[in-house]
Amino acid sequence: MENPIRRYLEDAIAAEKSFETQLRGFAKEASLSQAERMFEQHAEETKIQYGLLTSRLEALGGSTSVIKSFLAHLFNSAPKIAQAGHADEEKTTQDLMMAFAVENAEVAMYEALFVAAETAGDGETAGLARRIQAQEQETADKVWSVIPTAATQAFEAVRTRDEEESRNVVRRYLEDAEAAERNFEDALAGFAKAGEQGEVQSLFQMMSDKARTQHERLERRLQSIGGTPSTSKSVLAHLLAFTPLSAQMGHDPAEKNTQHLMVVYAAAAAEMAMYEALQAAATAAGDAETVALARELQAEEKEDHRLAWAQLPQSARASSHAVLSNA
Repeated sequence: MENPIRRYLEDAIAAEKSFETQLRGFAKEASLSQAERMFEQHAEETKIQYGLLTSRLEALGGSTSVIKSFLAHLFNSAPKIAQAGHADEEKTTQDLMMAFAVENAEVAMYEALFVAAETAGDGETAGLARRIQAQEQETADKVWSVIPTAATQAFEAVRTRDEEESRNVVRRYLEDAEAAERNFEDALAGFAKAGEQGEVQSLFQMMSDKARTQHERLERRLQSIGGTPSTSKSVLAHLLAFTPLSAQMGHDPAEKNTQHLMVVYAAAAAEMAMYEALQAAATAAGDAETVALARELQAEEKEDHRLAWAQLPQSARASSHAVLSNA
């Protein structure tokens, strides 16, 4: 009965270890003092979380896994990809967007762990999951509040250095968003065909159809300002390209839909952050039409984020029952 719990604990341990390293890197390159302090503080908090999770896993007879979870894989690769094509002044904004996605991924991960532990009657692990989840949500809220300030500051710094280059900032955000939505459509269509939970599969298909209209709107806006869809993948596009397979590592087939909901919850959060940064940059650039589009698309992503969260507990409960009944 402890096996699914141990798998989630292994995932969480691998994720927290990798995130601690990334947070310390984010702090070193932060151009905003508020962001630097926040990254450093959460790195210390993450170190403590890693210790608590490791102790709990060992108490259940497990040991830290040499296999990294899909979140750990994301943390190791995405920070470098996030910088591709962006000016140095934008690093902190990109790191904040990444951190917001990661915090949301962890909130979802601890929700699934809580449900699995509760289903198996493991009150101690359930309580630990809830405590760490609250810390992750608090950090996510702090990160969210800093994104527009960082994006505005970055835009102004680029404009001060090079007026011509500043015109490319909004275009780059639009390229990233279009690439992300295009990949999101494909990933969601694949998710809709996987697993055993019909209600979750139908939700993914609806989201895939919506993502298609989103990348079409972004492409039209991009072309109207002289841009073209990017052939390089944004950090979010990269996330969506590899997670469908890596999310399954070490998990039972019955857990597919739950794992996919965690990915979608994190991806929707990443897009919310991306549109928040786009709004700020477009506002600083005086581009009212792009601001309006970013707000419209962000509202749609917030709805996807809400719907994925609403499905996650019951999906995790169904998955846990299926795994435990086969144990």
